[in-house]
Amino acid sequence: MIESKSVEGGPWRLTPASAIRLALTTIIVVGYYSLREPLKHVGLEPSTVAVLNVSATIALLIFVWRKQLLADPRFHAPVLITSILAIGDASYGILETHHVPWLAARTGGRITSYSPTFVCIFCTIACELVMARFYYGKWPHLASAYISGISAGILIKSPALWPFLLGGTIAITSKYVLRIGDRHLWNPTNFGITMLLLLAPDDVASLTVQAGNTVWAVLIIWVLGGLIMVRLGRFHIPLAFVATFVPLAFLRAAVTGHSWVAEIAWITFPMFQLFIFFMITDPKTTPRARWAQVLVAVLVAVMDTVLRLAMKDVHSLYHALFIVGPIANVVEMWHDRRMKARKAEVAAAAVPVTPALVVARG
Repeated sequence: MIESKSVEGGPWRLTPASAIRLALTTIIVVGYYSLREPLKHVGLEPSTVAVLNVSATIALLIFVWRKQLLADPRFHAPVLITSILAIGDASYGILETHHVPWLAARTGGRITSYSPTFVCIFCTIACELVMARFYYGKWPHLASAYISGISAGILIKSPALWPFLLGGTIAITSKYVLRIGDRHLWNPTNFGITMLLLLAPDDVASLTVQAGNTVWAVLIIWVLGGLIMVRLGRFHIPLAFVATFVPLAFLRAAVTGHSWVAEIAWITFPMFQLFIFFMITDPKTTPRARWAQVLVAVLVAVMDTVLRLAMKDVHSLYHALFIVGPIANVVEMWHDRRMKARKAEVAAAAVPVTPALVVARG
């Protein structure tokens, strides 16, 4: 997001405008940490104060870097998922901390723990750099790897570190290995988490209802997510999914005897928000046609209900997309190739037969 200018093939230079933005960013971040503790005593619920404080900080940072964000849509999704991470942690404490005795011993007690989510982010970014350089011989844009790292880091729950590293590695590797032509079949995070849950169910869980649903956190995430999806022209996908998921919640409640409120409450959980804003809207693994994107979102919601009712599947959201997504991609690729072949046949048939052409054929 740093505004820089360069000469063709020359080194990047930091402009005065960028230096001012970096200085303002530093002031905002320092101000946030300076006010975080005093604001806890203003009389409101601590989680509400924390969410509002984080949200104000994010809003100020977006304002400072607004020109860069508007100029490059690839930064929109990273901004959204970073906001979900910050707001979710302020409200629900979704950032786990692993305490490591040997780390404390080797650092003299200065560092006693680490966040596996941040380790997962570094892992996905490193893996993306290595895979892109190996397959294509060039350095990639890291927005996708950053999103996968945060998503996997939030959604994977384990007391060990290796699931975060393995999940992030599987997610990024799937983009380069499980491909047909120029498209990969599965959303990387969805594939990585599904594989972990399948291969190591005793060591790995996924974030589901462990987090709360504080109204301010949900409202801010939905508003920001909706605005960014509108900006990217993909808001119809989560809208179609929710519009299908909510009526089906009443069906699930009628079949299972659960409260319909409990069935609908899933839409307020951070896991659900990551799913609808990132997994089912992934431009690389969704159909190109708008009507097909809506249809796939509806089918994923229907498959989710089928898995919940028929198999009592607690990870039905992941599995629904895991099943429907690649099938939709393969069908679209088959249709595109068929249409391309048909157009080629029509074009060949439309070529006029001239004497010169007859002689050439003869």
